[in-house]
Amino acid sequence: MSPSSLNARSMIRLKIILAMLFLTHSSTVYATTYYVDQTSGNDSNSGSSPSTPWKNSPGMAAYSGSGVLSPGDTVLFDNCDTWRTTGTQGIWLVGGVTYDGDVFGSCSPQYGATLQAASANDAGVVRFRDHAIIATIFRNFVVDANHTVSTGIDINHRFYTLMNGATKRVQHVEVKNVASTASLGQYKYGIIISNHGGTTGYAENIEILDSLVHDTSRDGLCLYPGDENADTRIRNILVRNNEVYNTGQDPTYGAGSGIIVKGFVVNAIVEYNYVHGTNAAGIFMNGNETNHFPGVGMSDIHIRYNLVNTPVQANQGNIRIYDTNAGDPKQVDIYGNLILANTVTGGLSNDRNKNTLTLKVYNNTFFNSFVKFMNTTDVASVEFKNNIIYYTNGVPFSARSGVLTSHSNNIYYRGGGTLASIGGTSYDIGGLGSYEPTGSGANPLFKNIANLPTGFIGSLGSFMPNSDGLSLQGSSTGVNNGTALPTPYDGSIGSLTRPVGSAWDIGAYEFGLVSGDITPPNPSANLRIL
Repeated sequence: MSPSSLNARSMIRLKIILAMLFLTHSSTVYATTYYVDQTSGNDSNSGSSPSTPWKNSPGMAAYSGSGVLSPGDTVLFDNCDTWRTTGTQGIWLVGGVTYDGDVFGSCSPQYGATLQAASANDAGVVRFRDHAIIATIFRNFVVDANHTVSTGIDINHRFYTLMNGATKRVQHVEVKNVASTASLGQYKYGIIISNHGGTTGYAENIEILDSLVHDTSRDGLCLYPGDENADTRIRNILVRNNEVYNTGQDPTYGAGSGIIVKGFVVNAIVEYNYVHGTNAAGIFMNGNETNHFPGVGMSDIHIRYNLVNTPVQANQGNIRIYDTNAGDPKQVDIYGNLILANTVTGGLSNDRNKNTLTLKVYNNTFFNSFVKFMNTTDVASVEFKNNIIYYTNGVPFSARSGVLTSHSNNIYYRGGGTLASIGGTSYDIGGLGSYEPTGSGANPLFKNIANLPTGFIGSLGSFMPNSDGLSLQGSSTGVNNGTALPTPYDGSIGSLTRPVGSAWDIGAYEFGLVSGDITPPNPSANLRIL
């Protein structure tokens, strides 16, 4: 390549960098903070100071002013107030704008200002837009669908557009009271990320953080694109430190999972979430609803460091991998989770899955839940290592022949009888070594099984369950008896990097710095996410 060609390319790159710096500089220098006060505001005000607030925000049907939001702006809602929303969407966010419901105001709410549907908001109580280089942030709010036919937060679901720009973030938000009736053709969700437009509807770079979703008619938190064509992809999604419960409240449908990953989803991390009390699987992975395209399916899905404790329901379970018709390929990694108390449909299964499944199951702790890979309608390839299955009500682990490509260093505890059933062959504690030489049938010696966790404490880099009853005692056979695995599997549910001791531990915890029972601190009354 000639020097002139290199110089030309260098100049092009320099121009691109300068253009991006200019755009960023321009949007931040002229950014404005606006204030919204439902009680004392007026839409004819400037909105630019606490003493001259708007009553409503641009993007709401009730807003009657002439203000226009620009990328880089911040809108602060009075944290004492409630806005009753009407229209197609309750509020349509402007791409590149930050909306905060707790910084402004004299109250100390758990979350922040309330947006409450006064009537059905078909495209969500909150509807997102995108910006190419500036993040769109919605944080510190209560989003109350108020038992109307309204999704709580809609990211590219009801109406699609290209959303592959900068980060779109939901943080520290409570979403509740979503009502829809499947028998009437109504399908609304707590939070949903979608794409019904193919290449013109890509949704990417999305974060759902530190939020609470509950009392929904269908699923709670959904990564759920459509299947109109082979390009309805969503990707680069982070779901972290959320709590989901009381899903599936529609009596005409009778099911609703906590967190779902369905269809063409690529590069999604689901971590440090507490899912419980759902009316279907806690975490549910499924292929497209109707249309299937060769080679198109979910990939690079990481389900890690979650606490899942769901009720008993036929054909569901704590974590389930499923599909319909011809099905779609799936590539999923499940590691470092605490999976509790499902004695009927189990902690993990691929029941009724279709197509191909490439699955890695590492360092999970299944307590009072069994694991079952007996499905005959998919082509599964499963690696199963460093897991603890503590299940005294039946066989802890079952798999059909040919499913397991590798397995080692697992603890299968029952207290007697068959520990593993593989292709119809049963292995008790005396014969387990012929099936898995590095496996164990010993009691894993949890610290205190009467002290089970009910959520997480800490922050990024220090998250841990709020009680450590399922961590291991120092004398456990699970300590320093795991097999080493590569990054990114070297974390743990207590945020310690493996190994802490001489070798990896087995199960979700890594034995180390934490000792004694953990009692969660009382949250500060004035805690705010800034």
